[in-house]
Amino acid sequence: MRIPQRLLLLGSSGYLGRTLTTLMQEQPVTLFPTYRTTTLFPQALRYDFWRDDLADFVREQKIDAVIIAANMAYEAVDPLFDGKLYRRRVNQLVQACMHCRFIYISSDGIFDGRQGAYTESDPPHPTTPYGQNLHFFEERVREFCENYCIIRPSYLYGYSLGELDRRLRRVREGLLQGEHFEYFDDMLKSPLDVNQAAQAIVQLALSNFVGIVHVAGKPMSVYHFYQAAMQALGVPVEHLHPISMPPETYLPRDTTLQTRLMKGLTGIEPLEIAEALTRYAPVSLKPLEEA
Repeated sequence: MRIPQRLLLLGSSGYLGRTLTTLMQEQPVTLFPTYRTTTLFPQALRYDFWRDDLADFVREQKIDAVIIAANMAYEAVDPLFDGKLYRRRVNQLVQACMHCRFIYISSDGIFDGRQGAYTESDPPHPTTPYGQNLHFFEERVREFCENYCIIRPSYLYGYSLGELDRRLRRVREGLLQGEHFEYFDDMLKSPLDVNQAAQAIVQLALSNFVGIVHVAGKPMSVYHFYQAAMQALGVPVEHLHPISMPPETYLPRDTTLQTRLMKGLTGIEPLEIAEALTRYAPVSLKPLEEA
């Protein structure tokens, strides 16, 4: 297969998307980023999943690869969410791009969390509306596209273009103000720094690989993740408390992902949390000897 040269990236202003856009602009390709409401990139095109059809643009601009970095399943938690419309729009989007290389960023939310250490060949069993929408999108990609790569991250964190993700930022600010936070110490994820995730996605998008790849880090509980992250950020953690998940809950308990395939295809080894937050911190936050 030919390596793509003209790429369309949906969701360039999002947390992952803006890092992806910046890295992809360093590659020898022509990139067309899109945004829905606001953009960080002057050349970006406005695209609304619910209203716009990409078919004419893909044909006229000779797009040969599409990267879906926008979160197109988040409306599942909205009481006004229209499932039938969502499915129609997904079908339209995928069919508009079916002759391109199609890169879909999915999530570990596609699994039910009963098993853990999921491989790419494990069948999805989503238990949430969000996960069910992810599954529907994945199935349409596999149905309509021959040249595709479905990428499933777990829990992305860290600095995206110098800005800390909103979850860590919220906890850091709250702890410094004396607030208390509780997190499950028996809910397991595979957190990965957003910069490493973006690096892996760029490599996979520009490769000939067809299939599913889990892009994730080392397994750990949500509580231990926040504990390690706050310590790396120099924030006291005495007001950070571990709790157990309720016996009856719809939340997946263990969606950890195996990453042997990711490492083999990209050579990326997930960084420890402290190292990642230090390496990708803005220069103004680094010690003088490092900056």
